Amino acid sequence: MRIADPTERARAVHASESPTAIVQALCDPSPEVARAAIRRLVDLEGSRAGDVLRARLLVVELSLVADVAAALRAIGDTVAVDVAIGGLSDDVYTHRLAAALALGALGEHRAAEPVRAALRDPIAGVRAAALGALMKLEPDEDTATECARLLSDSDAQVRIAAVRTVVRVAPGSGGTLAPLAADEDCLVRLEVARHAAGLPDQAAARLFADPDKAVREAAALAAGSRQVGALARLLAEDSSSEVRRAAARTLGAFDADVAADVLVSGIEDPDAIVRAAVLHALERSLTRAGAVARLSRELVSLRPQRRRWSVYALAHLNAFEASSEVWRLADDPEPDVRLALIQAAPVVLPEPEPLLLYMATDPDQAVQDSARNRLVRRR
Repeated sequence: MRIADPTERARAVHASESPTAIVQALCDPSPEVARAAIRRLVDLEGSRAGDVLRARLLVVELSLVADVAAALRAIGDTVAVDVAIGGLSDDVYTHRLAAALALGALGEHRAAEPVRAALRDPIAGVRAAALGALMKLEPDEDTATECARLLSDSDAQVRIAAVRTVVRVAPGSGGTLAPLAADEDCLVRLEVARHAAGLPDQAAARLFADPDKAVREAAALAAGSRQVGALARLLAEDSSSEVRRAAARTLGAFDADVAADVLVSGIEDPDAIVRAAVLHALERSLTRAGAVARLSRELVSLRPQRRRWSVYALAHLNAFEASSEVWRLADDPEPDVRLALIQAAPVVLPEPEPLLLYMATDPDQAVQDSARNRLVRRR
């Protein structure tokens, strides 16, 4: 195992037939090599590997605790849970932390009560790990109550873990999470935002208006159908293109009667990626044929910008079926709309040359030049 390259050491472990050498590799400084050694030891020794793995359960590198626990569970080791439960009261806090992590991976329901006791550990990392373990154990009312208490913990990472666990063990807990929509830590707010659909209106509105764009984006992605109004505002007004794109994506999952009118306004977004997201959402909500029909209706909008961007949107969809409606814009009063028509003609008209020839006589010089240039490029 004296090989400089960790990848080569891992390969040597996989190929080894020596339990002694593999046990030594459990201490390798590379986590990937150590993981390979855990798996190989179980392959070679089966249940006989229990003593070695149990001895390392609380002292192994923390990132490997779950791997050791999973291996013990796989070989049916019944003593590992007792070792981990005992570790929760160890004087060394890293051992308590490892014990909480291990009990989550072992998934033994009888560990729930001692893990709940670990929620009062003086070390924040242990409290957070205990929350993570409880999320994987069978939830009950006592567990939900204890976990909710830590939503007001002094440590932000514990509050984040508490949000995740409360959502898992107590569905419909939006009201309980609501105060954290105003948490001073943006990562806590981010975690709460991922459950925006279940929050009370006031708490959700706070997250939709959060100063951190990552929080607003997460809230937009998690919003429910009753929050269409908030999504409409985000799509129309938010300064972040990522937030606007998230709002479009979520709106596309809603019923067409709810989302279509809101989405159509997004075809005028200044960001091309947002516009593409809006069109994808329209197709998802209405089907492609429905999206083409809906956009075709916008060609007679009173707003020139809406007519212009509708042409571009139909071009993006290669909407030849809308050719007759598009043709009518050749006499649109706005030069920008007519210019858009020239750009889109090859992908919305089966035979664009008659239109281009007509536009080459347009009273606006810029429109004339654009049509003539397009004709030259086609010849």
